[in-house]
Amino acid sequence: MNTIPITVVGGAYREHCAFPERNLFRGSGGRAAAVLSSLGLPVTFVTYLGPTLRPSFEDIAKKFGYRLDAREGLDDICFRYRYPLGQPLIYPNSPRGLADSVPIEAENVLVFGMLEGRPPVYAKRVVYDPQDGASAAHFSSNGSTAQELALVVSYSEGRRLADQKAPEAIALKLLGSREVSAVVVKCGPQGALVQTQHEKTWIRPFPTTVVYKIGSGDVFSAAFAYAWLAEGRDAVAAAWFASRIVAAYVETSSDRIETSFLPSYWSDADNARRLLASTSARPLPETQIYLAGPFFTTSQRWLIDEVRDALRDMGFKVFSPVHDVGFGPANEVAPQDLFGLEQSGMVLALLDGLDAGTLYEVGYARSREIPVVAVAESVDANDLTMLLGSGCIITNDLTTGIYRACWALMGDV
Repeated sequence: MNTIPITVVGGAYREHCAFPERNLFRGSGGRAAAVLSSLGLPVTFVTYLGPTLRPSFEDIAKKFGYRLDAREGLDDICFRYRYPLGQPLIYPNSPRGLADSVPIEAENVLVFGMLEGRPPVYAKRVVYDPQDGASAAHFSSNGSTAQELALVVSYSEGRRLADQKAPEAIALKLLGSREVSAVVVKCGPQGALVQTQHEKTWIRPFPTTVVYKIGSGDVFSAAFAYAWLAEGRDAVAAAWFASRIVAAYVETSSDRIETSFLPSYWSDADNARRLLASTSARPLPETQIYLAGPFFTTSQRWLIDEVRDALRDMGFKVFSPVHDVGFGPANEVAPQDLFGLEQSGMVLALLDGLDAGTLYEVGYARSREIPVVAVAESVDANDLTMLLGSGCIITNDLTTGIYRACWALMGDV
């Protein structure tokens, strides 16, 4: 078993999700420490904790077997999600800065951006995940140094740091720093670009039947750090492995990785690298997703808006009857809606309430052999017989439904 120690520097926060109901004490650093310690590594987790959260994280560290270096925090920070793909509400909404900024010195470090700010890190090898979207800061912005640095960034973080739009341009700009040897730019359903001084490749996600999205980026960075820092794998192999571990995480929402499964995870990652790696990104489909669902109450309209925004944020084209046709006489609205459906490559249907129009759209789509993914959070199983029998993919989880529609349109499921 690998025993190379890793220091994790990152946030320790409470996370509450309404649907599905979850109440966890994790944050980026806490989740990464859980993943890495489950893989058998000696882990030190450096974070800042307010008085209320400290006892919970001390208990978790003892249970999971990592060393907790908890410095005095000024605030107890909580993330509240309506559902895993939604934007969280953060309490307090303007966390105060660090009570101290005593530097951290270590050999191998996984560093996350933190709401409170982060202390300087002086290390030999570092994986850095800025974690702050369009407000991301460079690793060296607080005086941190590394002899060798791997950057794991979301597309929005990459745009911020590199002031470039194309993933390839982002990666090349970030590789211009002397200490940076690898850059991973995560681009949603398209996968991620991995760029080193000697290699460029696109990796893919591993589709799953369930998607618990909260913390998936933390798990990717932790798995990448395990492979790159502890196992000594190259950045491309580390990224494929991280993608496979993320699939295991979102399927179960467990950040404890079973070491007995590691050989199969590595085999899956290596096979995918051999069969699916590409030097260019897969283009998003030109066809659109038809968003079927009722929109006659405040809650219904909120849900349609939320799902439409999520799909568009991932880069997909969406036809939404209420947005693209609107209200009007039935003999005018229905033909326009059905024409939009006919031009679509996928239907994502929101079934709660069993709205007659939505059910008609699903049946019309299947009669034309258009694939349907349906979200039924509170629908009796007996009411789903015809949908299941006609080949619809049905889930009771909104985030899962959104991702499965995207993957199906991309040809991944």
